Amino acid sequence: MADTVLIEAKQNAAQEDESELVREAQSSLSGFKQLYLHWLSPVYRYFYFRTRNVKDAEDLTSQVFLKVYEELPRYRDRGYFSAWLFTIARSKAADFFRRNSREVSLEAVEVADGSLDLLAQAVQSDEIQRLKRLILSLPDEEQELIRLRFVSGLSYREIGEVLHRKEDAVRKSISRLLARLQNQLEKHHE
Repeated sequence: MADTVLIEAKQNAAQEDESELVREAQSSLSGFKQLYLHWLSPVYRYFYFRTRNVKDAEDLTSQVFLKVYEELPRYRDRGYFSAWLFTIARSKAADFFRRNSREVSLEAVEVADGSLDLLAQAVQSDEIQRLKRLILSLPDEEQELIRLRFVSGLSYREIGEVLHRKEDAVRKSISRLLARLQNQLEKHHE
């Protein structure tokens, strides 16, 4: 119970900080710069993991922030700015893939950690490849849950806003999805 209250208090504080950042962005260019810098990395990562192309990710990120800049004066705070932002990002991604009819899968993403020894890297690489194959076998909507939660770093509530679903439904979907992936990975080890 106390954990739930603490989590809600942190979420409310984060939402208030975000609302203040948006108000400042609506009133000044320097405020917009702060908003841009705050959200640049999560939006870019979202596009990079969808396109696996630096140029495309940069172009899409620019398009999103141009749209945000144009629409921000009319934005009305009805919850999470991040949900509004990632709704724009998802729309831009859909337009991009409709035009280009290509999307690089999560399989193409390489994860490297120079601090591990060679054997550990080989084992980790094998595990990552298995996990990538499992993720690629998921339906698009489940892959999108993974991108929004683990690539873009959105909270369950924010993902719910983006996908027009309840926070608890998102939390349960992701929890079940992770349990299913873990179970499939463990079956492979048996």
